[in-house]
Amino acid sequence: MLKQRVLSALVFVPLSLILAYFGGAAFNLFWIGVLAFAGFEFVRMLRKAGFQLSYPLLVAAIVLITMQRWLYGFAVEPVVLPGVLLVFGAYAIWQYEQGKAKALLNLTLHVFAVFYIGVLGAYAISLNEGWLRGNWWLLLSIGLIWLVDAGAYLVGTRFGKTAILSHLSPKKTLEGFLGGLFTGVLSGLLLGWFLRDKLPEITPWMGTVLGAIMGLLAFFGDALMSLIKRTAEIKDTGKLLPGHGGILDRLDSMLWALVVGYYFSRFFVL
Repeated sequence: MLKQRVLSALVFVPLSLILAYFGGAAFNLFWIGVLAFAGFEFVRMLRKAGFQLSYPLLVAAIVLITMQRWLYGFAVEPVVLPGVLLVFGAYAIWQYEQGKAKALLNLTLHVFAVFYIGVLGAYAISLNEGWLRGNWWLLLSIGLIWLVDAGAYLVGTRFGKTAILSHLSPKKTLEGFLGGLFTGVLSGLLLGWFLRDKLPEITPWMGTVLGAIMGLLAFFGDALMSLIKRTAEIKDTGKLLPGHGGILDRLDSMLWALVVGYYFSRFFVL
């Protein structure tokens, strides 16, 4: 399992970081494709649990939200989101008329996925400032959360004994959580120092705070994804990344990290 995770990471991580560094349209198109596939995985996962979600509607909504964030920033999002809710609401009414008893639950899951994958994921596009600045905030957000995930996994598998969420996910341990938190704090401190020329607005102290927040978010994101998977009664969201599962398994923490990275850079540092 560890060998598979390493091999998958050696492909997915460098590709993501390289595209994030250069930014621009290439990264946006790549990221929209990643989020669209995550939406496909979400529908497939919940359909196995007996829910009737729509592949085309959910994927189209995710692409629409990320595209409008790319083209217009946050300007038209307050109009787009109610429009998306209107479409899914109408679809739920149609489902109920067709005898689908879970129509309301389907609507709830559609809306959750739109916000979880589309709205949160679009913050990567908001952080994408192009190659002229090297996209250091985007790289910092992605890099920190990956380091936290790696630290939590390595410490948890080696030393984990004390379960935190015994019903939801017995393998999530206090030792793994503390390992990820320590990794985030240390990585934030070091990255804050190494990037002092590229990101003069962030100090090692601010990097430490950001790393600690990422450590907490990584645990929350992983736990929330576990809740979704337990509801669907599956182990992984997919098999695209051997040792990791599906795309959603890799995005569970990153989606939240992108939001924090964006607002941290806009309001807490600058």
